[in-house]
Amino acid sequence: MKAFFILLFLTNIVFALLQWLLPYEQVVKKLQPHLATETLKLLDESEIPFKAEASPQVVAGDKVENEIADITPVIPDKLCYTLGPFKELQSSKEISLRFKQNKIPISSRSSQEKEYRGLMVYVDGHKSREDAIATADSLKAKGVKDYIVVNEPGKTNILSLGVFSLKKNAERRYNRIAKLGYSVKTEARYRNRTIYWLDYSESENDNLTQFIDQLKIEKGISRISRQCNE
Repeated sequence: MKAFFILLFLTNIVFALLQWLLPYEQVVKKLQPHLATETLKLLDESEIPFKAEASPQVVAGDKVENEIADITPVIPDKLCYTLGPFKELQSSKEISLRFKQNKIPISSRSSQEKEYRGLMVYVDGHKSREDAIATADSLKAKGVKDYIVVNEPGKTNILSLGVFSLKKNAERRYNRIAKLGYSVKTEARYRNRTIYWLDYSESENDNLTQFIDQLKIEKGISRISRQCNE
């Protein structure tokens, strides 16, 4: 027991001498084992390539602001209006008078257009008017009474058996004549017709707006927006 205390006393003396001769940090450093992690080398942040980018939200916001700044308010051109088509001159005059009574300037113009009349059923191939009449007489004997001899450029002495606005009626007529043994044909028919338009550039009041709506429902008259002719 006495020997143990003597050994402990000597050990304390040696440790005190080491602290006095060497700093404590160097003694501890020499005594510590080398760890595997000491071989790892951390990369300095300056060695990592990095490309600075602006925040997407900031860029998007700047872009939107620039685009808004570049937008120039667009003022629409002044609009003018056209009413039509009117098939009768008198009807266009009555509407024009209605606008003038409301102190809205309005002008009238006309145009030539082809109007669809219907599908004509006919028999051709006649050398003369007499031949066409002879065909008509033979059809009359078989109960076909409606016909007319037509002469026009490119179509002479044809026997028209009617012009039908509905295709189904034309087909019915065609089938009946064909069953009787005649070489029958059909052709769409048109006629040139003058139609009228009314032009104005000021918006109408409520009363005229209702009146125009009635024209569209009752007579098929439309109001067409257009750019004004300066």
